[in-house]
Parts: sequence; structure tokens; C-alpha cells
Amino acid sequence: MLETVTQDTFVIADDHPPIRAFSKNILKENFPNCNILEAENGSKAVELSLKNKPSLVIMDIAMQELDGIEATQKIISSLPQTGIVIYSNYGDEVYVRKIRQTVPVDRAFAYVLKTASQEQFTQAIKQVHSGEVWLHPDVQQVVWRLNLNKKSTQLTDIQQQILLAVSIGKTNDWIAEKLYMSNKTIQYHLYSIYDKLGINSAAKKVNPRNEVVCVSLLRGLIDAQDLKAAYEKENH
Repeated sequence: MLETVTQDTFVIADDHPPIRAFSKNILKENFPNCNILEAENGSKAVELSLKNKPSLVIMDIAMQELDGIEATQKIISSLPQTGIVIYSNYGDEVYVRKIRQTVPVDRAFAYVLKTASQEQFTQAIKQVHSGEVWLHPDVQQVVWRLNLNKKSTQLTDIQQQILLAVSIGKTNDWIAEKLYMSNKTIQYHLYSIYDKLGINSAAKKVNPRNEVVCVSLLRGLIDAQDLKAAYEKENH
């Protein structure tokens, strides 16, 4: 009786056909017998992944219908063994931070910029396929900066929730009720956030609630996707 050989399945998600073709060629060169599925948007990537349980997914970030970050969230929540290779033009702090929040630390994962060489892209795919992690050198620098910012800021989970609530216009009373805390406790946390972010409203004669939102956006502590998700959750 012949032994059945397991065939690797890969999903390529990108809205540009030439990029999908390039990725497909790389996979075929390194995994000749693999099965390759293509998706032109995040929704299709999720559909194909959940149905076919691929070894790994090559995922663009900026796509229609469902972006790569949201698609990745859906895939990793249902397929713990599937590796993720982010392949994108975007490597700034906002995207890197969001991906770090999305992908568990024990997940086989790569973040490759489209400026990478073919050799780098190939190496990233191979390492993820082997259960390892690969980061583009430019992304490594961003991660290093984020780690520095995190050490200097160190907002607690509760403070991060309060910061996000303030950012979508919620009052202290609303936040206190939502988090089952007293108004005084919320105010205490706000003062702590102001202190950690270096906001001195008395000296500059500004509204600290407005400034904390501005500073948090500039530092990448929150981003437009955070605000959109929080606003829609509380105002749907």
C-alpha cells in the first residue's frame, strides 16, 4: 500500500495580480508539489483559509472589503497552526503595532516589506513554514522603537481602555459606569496618563483631554482603526 504524501496548501491574498503571480512563483520554486489558492481581498482570504486550512497565508495589508489585519485576526483565531506572512508596502509604526497586537507571540509569522529582495522573501516563507519568525530589517527597527516607547509610557490595560474611551468623546461618568469604577478612580488614572505622556495643561493652557488624544495618535498608542472599532462598538 502506497503511503500518502501530505500536500502543502498556501493562500496568497493580494489585490494586485502581478504580486500574486510573483508570490506564486516563489512558492512553486520552493514547494513544487504545493497547492496554491489566490484571493484578491481579505474576505476571500478568510473564506479560502477556513475551508482549506493552509500551511501558511501570504497576506497583503491594504485590500478592499476586509484589510489584511482584520483578515489575519479571523484566520489566526480559527486556525492556530497556520503561519502568517505579512507582505506589504506598509512598515510604519501604526501598522507594525497593530500586527503585534494581532499575532500571538508563539505564532509562526513574518513581516516582509515589498522592497525586500527575492532572497529575503523566500527566507521569510521558509522560516514561517518551519514554525519560526522572520522580520524585515526596517520592521525590526520599528519594533525596537515601539519597545522603547512602551517602556517609557507603560500604560496599564485599564489606562489604555480609558484613553480609547476619551478619544471617542466619552465622559468620565460614562467611563466609570462602563468599567465599574468610581469617577474619582477614573480621574486618578487620567492624571497618571497625562503624567506618563508629559502633558502639563496648566503650563500650556490647553484642554488635556484633547491633547492626550493628539499625543497618543502621534506616538502610535492609538490609531484610526482603534478609534473606528471603539466608536462603532459603542454607537452601533
